[in-house]
Amino acid sequence: MLSWSSREAGDDATALPHGAELRAFAEAVAGHDDDALTRARAALVAATDERFMLDAAAVAANFEMMTRVADGTGSLLRQ
Repeated sequence: MLSWSSREAGDDATALPHGAELRAFAEAVAGHDDDALTRARAALVAATDERFMLDAAAVAANFEMMTRVADGTGSLLRQ
């Protein structure tokens, strides 16, 4: 999400503090490669701390939850 919204807005997410690590983490969370996620998580903790990574993970989880709720609600409205 971070990388997509940054590209759409014409912004560079890497200009954010720890933006490169956040982008890599977000892309790994959205992917299916457990090793990439492990590396991205470790890199984010190394650049910040564990609490920061947990906050980033909570934000990612919330986006996933909202997508599932919206998908579920939308399918009910189409019936």
